[in-house]
Amino acid sequence: MNATPRRLPRMCSQWSPGASSALMSIAGAALSGCRPGPDVTVAGSYFPSWMLALVIGVLGTTLFWQLFTRIGIDPYLGPRPLVYAGLILIITLTLWLGVFRG
Repeated sequence: MNATPRRLPRMCSQWSPGASSALMSIAGAALSGCRPGPDVTVAGSYFPSWMLALVIGVLGTTLFWQLFTRIGIDPYLGPRPLVYAGLILIITLTLWLGVFRG
C-alpha cells in the first residue's frame, strides 16, 4: 500500500485577484437593472411612489372612517384597529401597484 495522501482538486479559481474583481464589477453593472425606481415629483422633490401611495391610503382610510361613522356601521366593525389598518394596506397597495406600477 502506498501511504502518500491523495491531492484534492483546487476549488478556487486560478484567476488573479484583479481579474476576479473586474469580472465581478462588470457582472454587477450588467445585472443591476435598466430602470430606476418609480419616483413621483412633489413640489420639485422626488419621492418614492410607495410613500405617496401610503399618504393617500391614510387619507382615504380617514374618509372611509367618516363615511362609516356617518352611515352608522362603525360600531359594528370587528376590531377597529385591524379593520382600519387593513383598509390602509388595501388602498396603499392598490394605488402603488395599479397606478404607480410599483
